[in-house]
Amino acid sequence: LLTRGFGSAYLGNLFLVDPNRTDGRPAGSDVIGERKLSKEWEMRKLALIVTGVLALTLISVCVAQEEQEKDFLEASIFGGLAAPTGGISNWSDSLGAKSGFTTGIEIGYFLTPSMVLGLTFSYSQFSINATGSSADSASQMHHRLYNPAIYVKHYFFSESHFAPYFKVQAGVDNPKFATSVYDNGLRKFREISYDPAFAIGGGAGLFYYTSDVSGFFVEANLHHAFSKEVNGTYQNRAFPFGESSTFFDLHAGLAVFFGSNK
Repeated sequence: LLTRGFGSAYLGNLFLVDPNRTDGRPAGSDVIGERKLSKEWEMRKLALIVTGVLALTLISVCVAQEEQEKDFLEASIFGGLAAPTGGISNWSDSLGAKSGFTTGIEIGYFLTPSMVLGLTFSYSQFSINATGSSADSASQMHHRLYNPAIYVKHYFFSESHFAPYFKVQAGVDNPKFATSVYDNGLRKFREISYDPAFAIGGGAGLFYYTSDVSGFFVEANLHHAFSKEVNGTYQNRAFPFGESSTFFDLHAGLAVFFGSNK
């Protein structure tokens, strides 16, 4: 009875209206509210702790990736075959380009352990598929392309000595085309410099490590220059090219990596 009385008294006090309160809430409502707030605060602390742990985990992963060994620079030289197609291969009926060669250099910076941004310069030369009565003199001429460009390359490195990659590039072709001109009433062939033309290209290759910092590679590319609107000038006369310049190239080269760090 005493226990029951004390319990009843406690519950009664818990739900009695405090005469000093103006909101009409039971006297024990503050205790219940404090308990709710305490539980909410505990949940918030738990959420903050979980969020902090996740954030630290992500930061640790990012730091680990940054500390992963990567090279700083790559430099390469290359040379190979080039096969023209499209307008440049049948230009001016008798001055179409035939197969030739390409050579060049590259230097690039590793943005990530597998992606490179760099500069390249290539020189391509094509013989003339000369026809007609002037074939002998025309055959001594060449079509030449001087191409500085920016490239992006992505390697697929693994535990193997082989690393495939793909590459895209954009730059400017500075062409020097063999052109039929008239000089003092006589037809002649001259290699004339034409206006620069925007050019793009893309391809894929395979790199093979011969040491920790160097190796050989083979690469195939498609190169396209928007040269249809470019003009050459000879003795104050304009010679429009009127064709796009497209060619495939297959080349091999040697690459060296510098500045490997952790």
